Amino acid sequence: MKFLPYEDVPLYIAEDGSDGEYIFAESASISVSQPNKPVRQLQDNTLSICEFGVGSSMSYTSPTFVASTDYNVTLGPSGGPPSPLATSIYKIPEGTKVTFPNGKHLYFSDDVFPNGHNYLTKLYPKSGGWQLSQSEAQSGYFDPIFDYVSTGPVQGNLDLSFYINTGNLQSFFNVTGISNSLQYPPINEAKLTGFLGDFAFPCMHLQSLGFSLSPNGISQATARFGIYGEIKKIDGLSDGYYSSSLYSQQSIPHGQNSQVIGTDNLGIEHVTSFSYSISVESTPRYSMPTGSSNTSEGIFPDRVSRKTTKVVMDMNGENINPEIVSNGGVPKRANLKVKLKDLSYDNFEDNSNGFMHTFNCSGVINSYGLSIGSQEYLNGSISVSQLFR
Repeated sequence: MKFLPYEDVPLYIAEDGSDGEYIFAESASISVSQPNKPVRQLQDNTLSICEFGVGSSMSYTSPTFVASTDYNVTLGPSGGPPSPLATSIYKIPEGTKVTFPNGKHLYFSDDVFPNGHNYLTKLYPKSGGWQLSQSEAQSGYFDPIFDYVSTGPVQGNLDLSFYINTGNLQSFFNVTGISNSLQYPPINEAKLTGFLGDFAFPCMHLQSLGFSLSPNGISQATARFGIYGEIKKIDGLSDGYYSSSLYSQQSIPHGQNSQVIGTDNLGIEHVTSFSYSISVESTPRYSMPTGSSNTSEGIFPDRVSRKTTKVVMDMNGENINPEIVSNGGVPKRANLKVKLKDLSYDNFEDNSNGFMHTFNCSGVINSYGLSIGSQEYLNGSISVSQLFR
């Protein structure tokens, strides 16, 4: 068994039909499941013997059993007609015990996969010198492996903690349909594809994303994506990882130069930290197969529609305006803008982009708070939310 180290399991995400990016992920996990239930029929684990033989006479006569000897058996009620094993059974393993009244037992000689035509089978005893009466032969009981049927689609999640940088900043945040400039269509519902190591996921959509910044700190983000359909392993998929753009120099937002604009009306003169989050409520739509040769029909959604997209920005800073949450009973609004910047090294050209990206939150003030303690300053906190669609 081979255990792959962290550095040999890259994460790659792309918008469908476009080039993607390797993600500088600190951790990533995928979980996928499909609801299912066993297929059961009435008395599908009971066994009735119509005849010891291949159904030529339909008359019952029990042999005197010889240990470990196979006997042809026709299944069904006394006198016929023959009845096959239930197709709700996936498999009857070789050696499965059939229990009859009075402590008598026979065993299946071979593996059986019922297909609706299993009128005949072979059974054997482990001991000899006894017989099975006709009434006993109608009351056998065994424990097979039952078949299961899916009751819903294959769906899961990709959860990751990563560093936003020049390589993934645009692709990660703009897939929500929120942009700093006009775009068409206004809501981007394009699916994402990618892989984790050699495990490929062909259909994925963003569900939530968030990051935070504080003085003298770099920005680390978390994200959750909804995965739809099966995941496949493709050997060698990540072989080009070490020659990828991830190993070129990337720029990462830093709290030293990044700015929060629009706090004056809130009474906060100095922002000490903030967090920014996006959550997307989406609904997958599946269609039934229409007889085409497309084997993916019904496995992957035709569309994952975005119902609502919510942006929440929380800030902590010096002081606060105590009247910001009441204006004739109507919540006040706030227009906030975050300008992410890196450290802008003067002697490091590859890592001196300066300004990197802008994120807006124009909405209502949900809550605010004030706190003070001994040997501390008066601190204020504000939460603003904006709802799209």
